[in-house]
Amino acid sequence: MSRTVAELMLVALLLSACNSGGPSSASSTAPTAKSPTVAPVPRSAAPAGRGYQALIGLGDRGVLLGGGSTAIPRLGGKALADPWIYRRGKWVAADGGIAPVLADAYGYDARSGRAIVLAFPFSAFDQVSVPATWIYDPAADRWEERPLAGRPAALDAARGAYDRKADRLIVVDSAGATWSYDFDAGSWSNRLPQTRPPARRYAVLAYDEGSDRTILFGGGQLADTWAYDFGANTWTEMRPAKSPLGRLYHAMAYDPKSDRMILFGGAGVAETPLGDTWAYDYDTNTWAELTPQPAPSARGWHAMAYDSESGAIILFGGGADREHFMGDTWVFDPTRRVWSSIP
Repeated sequence: MSRTVAELMLVALLLSACNSGGPSSASSTAPTAKSPTVAPVPRSAAPAGRGYQALIGLGDRGVLLGGGSTAIPRLGGKALADPWIYRRGKWVAADGGIAPVLADAYGYDARSGRAIVLAFPFSAFDQVSVPATWIYDPAADRWEERPLAGRPAALDAARGAYDRKADRLIVVDSAGATWSYDFDAGSWSNRLPQTRPPARRYAVLAYDEGSDRTILFGGGQLADTWAYDFGANTWTEMRPAKSPLGRLYHAMAYDPKSDRMILFGGAGVAETPLGDTWAYDYDTNTWAELTPQPAPSARGWHAMAYDSESGAIILFGGGADREHFMGDTWVFDPTRRVWSSIP
């Protein structure tokens, strides 16, 4: 073999090793946590428009946006895998990977510093084929998949909220059953309260820390308000004198400063989009309609979460119908009772 040919072969081998990551790229030890394996996604300046996403307040670490879909399947909608963190008025792409999910029930365990996202099978999306329980650690920017043992089956259109005092994720499934998830033990419990709200789909559920109650409103075309006491394992129908119209695909978040639930939008009769803002006070059992201007456009399929850093409620995405999801961000100041859009 000539010297020139040998040199060319050596260069080719070196280039091949560089492109493949080289022998040193393989890890000699397996990770202790089971983490998702996903292909890298192109980075963009802001999250894409979507519906059916999770939006979770992470205490002093901002707000997590995860999953969702770009549109309904018959229009070529795709389930999304890109997680984002909202902090100090802007979105930053998270490095930790997650499989594409549609998220209906989720919450943040403040004691462990972990977010919980319950994904469910949705055969119309090729990317989502199996249910999963995903745990996100914002400090490490890492996702972990938990075992499904004991998990409720009817999670499509379910809702979840984290009860800080009980240290449990409370889930009301689409069959009407009440469940709790203990993150530390990794175990589920069917609570079987004697009285419970009727079965429904796409209600809202949020935890009222001031009263230690989990509040449920609406779903389907219902307009009822219920409060759940974990310690007593009882649901109480509140029956306020005035309530928002019945709706589904709406969003609600608790503001600890005003001790109020803030609800926005949803889909009314024939999925007509709604653009109203309401506040619920558990102590006085009253709903009050707010009329801030400007305000987000009428929509459903959006999500809302409380941002502890700014003391405001963040709204992202959704749309006037399931064919046109948006990627806009709005911030509600509960003290001034005003909405403002984030460029």
